[in-house]
Amino acid sequence: MPFFKEIILPNNTSIYLWKINEEIADLKQHLLLTEISTNRLVKMKSESHIKGFLAVRKLLKEISYTDSDLYYDSFGKPLLKNGKNISISHSHGFACIIISDNNVGIDIELKNEKILKNISLLFNEDFILNTKENKESAITLTTFGWAIKEALFKLIPENDVSFKENISIQPFQVNENSCIANVEINNKKNSYTIHLETIENYVLAYVIE
Repeated sequence: MPFFKEIILPNNTSIYLWKINEEIADLKQHLLLTEISTNRLVKMKSESHIKGFLAVRKLLKEISYTDSDLYYDSFGKPLLKNGKNISISHSHGFACIIISDNNVGIDIELKNEKILKNISLLFNEDFILNTKENKESAITLTTFGWAIKEALFKLIPENDVSFKENISIQPFQVNENSCIANVEINNKKNSYTIHLETIENYVLAYVIE
């Protein structure tokens, strides 16, 4: 069963993960997609993106939602028609959603050494830029950093946000289960606790406001 895991959290919050090991045709089975979703699907070129999109709908179906329960606001942020907050992510072999009464953001990323080539483009944080750890730890730390910024980007109601300039992460170790990150926009600064997990060769970051 590709339904991988449920993580139950405080404040009526749950995370659901789907391990993507099916072909596209299998993921489409028993899914009823809206016209909007069907049109989006037709325009997708990447097989990985298509599978992730469908796996998210499989997760919704698994927990008694339908594709028509999901809509997007003017910022492109997903919402549920019953008033619950939702955040969505998928990366290669996993898809995940977080549903809560509170505002939330989530991101899952595959650990990949390619991210090391872009450190200076993504981060101002010295502890990431100047990491002296071994290569595997550096990849994990940097991938967590990217996932943290993605999760926060999904939480805040802004489009014009620079991951490098507006979001900063306080130093943390790869074996820690949380960290603190700050978002500063228009001279207003807010701090958030980001929760961290490692799942197989992936990192998961999520924030609950």
